[in-house]
Amino acid sequence: MTKLEKIELEAQKAREKIAAIQAQLKQIDGQRTEQENLQIIQQVRALKLSREELYAFINGGELPAALVGAVEPAPEPETIYSRQTKTKYDTKNYESEDIENEDEEE
Repeated sequence: MTKLEKIELEAQKAREKIAAIQAQLKQIDGQRTEQENLQIIQQVRALKLSREELYAFINGGELPAALVGAVEPAPEPETIYSRQTKTKYDTKNYESEDIENEDEEE
């Protein structure tokens, strides 16, 4: 087997691995979409709207007067801390900052 054949064989193996990983990613994306859809359905059902109210809400974007104030606003995004890199990530503003001094205080 020549050096060129070895390289071509290695490239083919890499392509096969990439194809397998892409198929796995496609499956995972499908599962994520399914879970997002189920979550939306649960939230809509929790409102207990009639078909007419739901139709009006979807088309007009306004909740019936009886539900205004009854629906809780979305929770604030959380801040994620990375101890390895000593960085704080604000998921709301997508910012990071150094937290070395904050770790020393704990």
